[in-house]
Amino acid sequence: MSATTGLGPLEIALLDAVELRGGLAGSAHVRCSDVLADLDTEHGIGPRYGYPVLQDLSADWRLHLPLLDCQGNLGTQHGDPAAEAQYTEVRLSEVGALALAAERGTIGPIPLEIIEGSYYRGGSTPPFDPGAVLHAITLGAAHAGRPTLPTGGLVDGDLTALLDGRPARFRLGCTIVVEGGQLVMTEIPLGTGAHEVMQSVDGRARAWPTGRRYADYEPPRQAPVVDIRDDSSSRTGMRVVFDPHADVTTEDALAWLRDIWPVTFEVEWTLPQPMSTRLASWDAGDGSGLAALSLLTPGSR
Repeated sequence: MSATTGLGPLEIALLDAVELRGGLAGSAHVRCSDVLADLDTEHGIGPRYGYPVLQDLSADWRLHLPLLDCQGNLGTQHGDPAAEAQYTEVRLSEVGALALAAERGTIGPIPLEIIEGSYYRGGSTPPFDPGAVLHAITLGAAHAGRPTLPTGGLVDGDLTALLDGRPARFRLGCTIVVEGGQLVMTEIPLGTGAHEVMQSVDGRARAWPTGRRYADYEPPRQAPVVDIRDDSSSRTGMRVVFDPHADVTTEDALAWLRDIWPVTFEVEWTLPQPMSTRLASWDAGDGSGLAALSLLTPGSR
């Protein structure tokens, strides 16, 4: 991994291919299939490997600070697949342009490794809020708060162990709010998707009753949740609605939901070094990269 940004060789090669094809930040988008052809020609990385990485680097549900800006269907957090590369377009985001500049030494290093971690790649290092990381580096603080997922959601675990550099178990959960007697899921943590959650809850409801008790009452003849629908849209954002059974309180229905995977699931996270060491040893160079990234990061100033 690069000591300048924390990006991997494939990620850096992909950003470079987007730039060389003309997909500069703020300019016109270029066809993804052309970028992937260049990546294959210049680096021997075929589209089957390159296209999923391109999707990851453009997804705001995977990265706090996406490095690519795409047009077309690049997949969704709901689990929908991306369109073929010839039907999608890409250019560098402003952060992606900064990352390339940092790799080339035009500006100082930027701490994407600390901000994004490796969890979005399937690794075990969690992400942290960008503003909190930049603020901690600027102040010389020992930590940058709790891990924060780009998708939001509940994060709970042994923070002391994690920050000390020891493996720690964390529970990740969907954010579910009560609205007018209904339960509305508004955030889904990275590691699952809306379709997966809905299928799992529906499967548990269809298998009801299980003989389990919730809140010291016998389960009704029907499951605590009797209807599920996806009201998500570009205007409202994530909205998956669960209708509780008429004989069940929203509190008891929520307790039932929370017990279902992947409404709640566990991960094991670890840091390559204690967080205090990571922050203190990060090489800011002349600080120009840090300053440039701060201008693009809310809450860092």
